[in-house]
Amino acid sequence: MGISHEYHSSRGHGRRSKADTGLRLVGIIAAILLLSLAITAILENGQKQGDAAQQSPAAGTAANILAPLPMQGDASASTAESTEGDSNRDTTGATAVALEQFGPTRQTAGAYSVKAYDSSVIRQPSCGQVDLSYFSDAAFLGDSLTVGFSDYNINLGGALICGYTGVGPDAIVNRSAVKSSERGQEIALDVLAAAQPKKLYILLGTNTLTTQGAADRFLAYYGQMLDQLKQTLPGCTIYVQSIPPVRPEAAAEKPGLASDVLRSVNEQLAKLAADKDCVYLDLWETFADGEGNLKEVLAAPDGVHFSAGNGYGAWVTYLRNHAKYSASNAWTMGSAYAGN
Repeated sequence: MGISHEYHSSRGHGRRSKADTGLRLVGIIAAILLLSLAITAILENGQKQGDAAQQSPAAGTAANILAPLPMQGDASASTAESTEGDSNRDTTGATAVALEQFGPTRQTAGAYSVKAYDSSVIRQPSCGQVDLSYFSDAAFLGDSLTVGFSDYNINLGGALICGYTGVGPDAIVNRSAVKSSERGQEIALDVLAAAQPKKLYILLGTNTLTTQGAADRFLAYYGQMLDQLKQTLPGCTIYVQSIPPVRPEAAAEKPGLASDVLRSVNEQLAKLAADKDCVYLDLWETFADGEGNLKEVLAAPDGVHFSAGNGYGAWVTYLRNHAKYSASNAWTMGSAYAGN
């Protein structure tokens, strides 16, 4: 009986050992599976985050953006960007833009400077050359400089000349009676209203600005004049011409016509023209020398007006080369746009 009891006890213990071993194996296998799933999830999550970081525009550089952004950073930022080496260059060799240097999260007071428009940006660029017939439906409004077109019989393709000696924009605004060398006394706005030109060229200021301190009044009247002209001549292209320079001896007698004064007024005139949707013509491109004085070869003896040959010839050539582009313009044969 003793032996039989020990035998059965031994068999039961063996069965329990085998069962325990099986359970342990199942537990180990389950643990391995859980660990494997956890590692896989971690790796997949890391891959997704890496892909998101590569796709995020704020995480690195935009190698495909080659044009300058609207707001340029300061000089120190540009210097730092240039020292980052080839890592900031795309396959074309152009320097990439580091986007983290831009945007609202990186802006600080005074971090950016935006250059205001000036006359060099606003002025009408050279645009082929029009034939003189382009001016057949044009009018010229101005002072004694414009009168010279009539006095010297300058060929402007039949343009209407509204030149009045000694006038400024206030005379136009106030509808003052002015004298034309060809037609006698008249109201300039009435003459223009009757003619309804398709283009109007304005050159006023030399008479008004002879003394210092006259710029503000001049510009105020000029703005009012443009408003009246745009209302009187709907659909007309208005060209605002800069006040030309004078010779040094003339500026010495009339300090309001000094080069630095005229430069300042012309900058404001250019902005005024842009605000009023007019075309700004920078006559200084043709008439000014390196010191900002009227070129002697283009000047009349008084140092203010233009010489009949060289001066007016240069003026007409400039006007022909700076007409606002239109496919319907009468382009000179050989011009970039002739026959288009």
